[in-house]
Amino acid sequence: MTDPKGKSSARGCLNPASEKLLSKLTNLEENLEGIKAQDLGPERQHLVKICETSLETARGFLDRPILSCKFPFYESRHPHLIWEMLHRVDEYFILLIKDAELYSKASYIKTSFDLNIKDDKIRDEWIGQNGKLKRALDDINAGKYEEKYRYVIKDALNLVNERMDRTFWQLSMNTLTSVWSGTILGILMLIVWKYDIACNLSSLNVDGLCNRYITLIILGIMGSYLSNLMTKENFLYIQGAPYWRYFLHNLFSKPLMSGFAAVFTFILASSKLIFSITDTAPAEPSKAAVSQLISLNVSPEGVGYVYAILAIVSGFAADKILRSMIDNVLKKLEQKAEKSKDSEKKEDNKTDSENK
Repeated sequence: MTDPKGKSSARGCLNPASEKLLSKLTNLEENLEGIKAQDLGPERQHLVKICETSLETARGFLDRPILSCKFPFYESRHPHLIWEMLHRVDEYFILLIKDAELYSKASYIKTSFDLNIKDDKIRDEWIGQNGKLKRALDDINAGKYEEKYRYVIKDALNLVNERMDRTFWQLSMNTLTSVWSGTILGILMLIVWKYDIACNLSSLNVDGLCNRYITLIILGIMGSYLSNLMTKENFLYIQGAPYWRYFLHNLFSKPLMSGFAAVFTFILASSKLIFSITDTAPAEPSKAAVSQLISLNVSPEGVGYVYAILAIVSGFAADKILRSMIDNVLKKLEQKAEKSKDSEKKEDNKTDSENK
């Protein structure tokens, strides 16, 4: 397949995303050829050159081979960058098209604006009762054309394109994070299977797990990657900011926190400060048991599985669990400190009364 200038526009099979990009790029090139055939002034000729440069750059990215022998073994086509460049050309076309085409194009942009922009203040400013885009449409339809309306329509299209580009970029980053999370989760599952960690859970008791923190850490990290796969919220990515910082945060920093949360939960259960897990049901609840928030009684062979479940759950919601557990620990310590102060005051009062 070749473009109108005879350049190669495809290398082998194209994926659906590349096909859409090629279609959009070819359409813009054809429209630009039609614009160049018009009688253009110096200002519009300059805009045409800008459009030509953007389209050539976009085609250069699109024509890159998928595979390369160079590090890192592939050359990215940067589809998001290509779309942004094509959208900028679309915006410049508003300043280049004929007057007869302007109303139809502006009506389409108004519909796109209504569908994509949901902020009430922005909508009111542009397509509200006295909105800038609405006034421009009404005046153009009434035959009251002014050159400034082209710039109003161009700015409205820019807002729509920016919102669409940012939304699809965020969706792409979310999908990429989920793919990597699923891959790492699969690797961890192979490790668990290879070293028989899952098979040994039934024989692990409190002392055994205390000496095998690596088991808890792996299970907690697995819970974190499972959370990444199941999340419906956008991950922390900011377009235009350093990409690798946020990528490493989502795929490494958060899972490490989950591994810590799994170990912290186990230590907290062993301390019996907030809750405890016992392998026998007490015949008579002690004062310590009554003072605990939660006391779980399980069979001896099920203790290891309970700790494994707690490790995965702690990793799944590490930030919430750590905040809640730490708050409870602080409250518990504060309560104990107040009780000790009260007991000291009682002893002091008792001593004073005896001395008198």
